[in-house]
Amino acid sequence: MSTTTATIFIGHAHPNDGGIQASHLIQFTENSRPALILYNLEEAQEPLVMIPTVHETIDDIYLMIVSYVLNGIEMNRETQHESLYDLFSEEERFSLYAKSKAYLSEHRIKVVFNLLDGSHLLNQIDLITSYPNDVEITRPAFKKEYHHWGQQVITKEF
Repeated sequence: MSTTTATIFIGHAHPNDGGIQASHLIQFTENSRPALILYNLEEAQEPLVMIPTVHETIDDIYLMIVSYVLNGIEMNRETQHESLYDLFSEEERFSLYAKSKAYLSEHRIKVVFNLLDGSHLLNQIDLITSYPNDVEITRPAFKKEYHHWGQQVITKEF
């Protein structure tokens, strides 16, 4: 069963007050099969689902943003419910990642990563911050949840 381990807001930084003026949201799910699910917060549209690579998940997130939110790169392939491993060779993917980074260096956007405990993305903060866009990252500070196997409430401070 997949679980959401991160939510990623895409938009613009407020010029005076911090935060984000979000236009899109990506839900990152993991465990059974990872998926990036893109929602448009401004228009009623069906969500777009893309299956990321394991080792370049952050690059895949930014590729999704540049391709489907900013319309800055045309991937020329139908990505809905498809694995990027199946759609592109490694060389093609790395070329698209480089184009994404270049595009973002010329267009100001803000991306906010809300990372939950257990997220694969917690180990990729250096890569997240290597991109040229405005970014904000939230990490777990405290968690309290019922543990079904142990039949007890577990608390954890980070």
